[in-house]
Amino acid sequence: MPLQGFDVLILAGGKSRRMGIDKAGIVLGGKTLLEHTLDKAVNWGGNRILVAGPPRNWVEAEYIPDPPQHQPCSLRGLYGGLLASSSPWTLVAGCDMPFIKSEVISHLWALKNSGGAVAWWRNRRQPFPGFYPRQGLQIVAAMLEENRFHLAALLDRLQPAVARNISLVDPEGISFFNINTPEELDLAEALGR
Repeated sequence: MPLQGFDVLILAGGKSRRMGIDKAGIVLGGKTLLEHTLDKAVNWGGNRILVAGPPRNWVEAEYIPDPPQHQPCSLRGLYGGLLASSSPWTLVAGCDMPFIKSEVISHLWALKNSGGAVAWWRNRRQPFPGFYPRQGLQIVAAMLEENRFHLAALLDRLQPAVARNISLVDPEGISFFNINTPEELDLAEALGR
């Protein structure tokens, strides 16, 4: 995919409560989850690839710190990424999403409106992978100040385009599979992708 007007942000700074260890460093098929996502991101067409969260000495990347004044959460990482991005758009994905298809990224990019673009999968909007506008910074900052951390509330405020036909490019929905538990890691290993 040729370079587009967006940066890529990989969220890798969460607490990993359900997994119990740093998910970014979990090995799947000989590579860490963060390495899988970084490898995929190279093909998505972004200008820069940013990683929100603490630097890891086992993989080189452009790490950006989470803003210190808020508790660790996806919204805080997204805020830091929008601040660090030099593009009008930021494609956001989790480091625990090793199977994102480039076709899904292209589909969302083509569909976006002024509030961005996300996919509809399993009867709900999936915040990741998704495109977020830099102009949404004020909304994210306000939500953090209000201690409102739910991404569904962010989507309510931004009103992004919703790709309800995402199964045309990802019939299995594998792009939305994320690894939060040991059982999901076992399933990812069984998928063997």
